[in-house]
Amino acid sequence: MREFTMIQRLAICFAAGVVGALAVVLFSHVLFQLGLSARLGVKAPVSLKSPDIYRPLFWGGLWGIPFGLFIATAWNHLYLYGGLYFLAPVLALFLIFLPMSGAGFFGLRQGGPMFTLYLLLVNLPFGIITALTARAIIGMKP
Repeated sequence: MREFTMIQRLAICFAAGVVGALAVVLFSHVLFQLGLSARLGVKAPVSLKSPDIYRPLFWGGLWGIPFGLFIATAWNHLYLYGGLYFLAPVLALFLIFLPMSGAGFFGLRQGGPMFTLYLLLVNLPFGIITALTARAIIGMKP
């Protein structure tokens, strides 16, 4: 059985974060097809066209790096860690990126509390898919 170095774990988790972000993008299309997006005030899913698709995938990869910093420590509870980890990028979105874009804290100026709920819902798959992908690449021990 092989032990991974820290840099290898970070690289693996960058890739896993990209896959987690892809899950979020695809989930936005599922929510749109089910009509939930419209009920929550979102008019269209995340675009799958270039160059729009690259931004969320790149950011997902970047958010995979801090996930990789703690993966060895959280290994025994990896899926719980992954399930909760989606909160880190969502909090950054709510408290930094949305206010910088003019949407206000939690996106409340963009679409009110329903938009905030949509952002929480659509980002749910990120952490668990990132954890599942990292586990699939790493194997039994980080």
